[in-house]
Amino acid sequence: MVDYAKLALDAKLSQEADRLAVERHRSLNSDPCSFFENVRNHLLAEMNKANVELRKRGADIFDRNHLPGFSHEVFLTFGTTTLCRVGLNVHGGGCRLTAVLSGPPNGYELSRKEYVCNQDESCKVVLPARKDGRPSKPSRPEEIAVDIISGILRGSFV
Repeated sequence: MVDYAKLALDAKLSQEADRLAVERHRSLNSDPCSFFENVRNHLLAEMNKANVELRKRGADIFDRNHLPGFSHEVFLTFGTTTLCRVGLNVHGGGCRLTAVLSGPPNGYELSRKEYVCNQDESCKVVLPARKDGRPSKPSRPEEIAVDIISGILRGSFV
């Protein structure tokens, strides 16, 4: 027989822990988007580097679409068929960036990758353990930008 009272209590405790983690993150970091801003700046720099080489070869180039209602996301296009949406997620496990690649033949999701926020002065959160029990490895903004741009060019994230 299932003890719904115990399950409800466990669910409530989990929700409360997530809420407290988000509040702790906000109190430790006055601007939770500073890490994301660093990634955004590095993404634009890497995109420009890649565009120089793409233009030399007559290939499609990268572009950035700005959507006013999406301040915590970056939309990068490669040619007219591929879209990469990079977004900031702040939740109980900490701060993560998610890159989602969509494209041909039907515009559905092709690949997805998550990056853990770097633990430096701009983002002081406790990194969650991975499913195998080992601690998560934080990523630096320049590493994330290179990985995203190269992943778009490859057509998938590895």
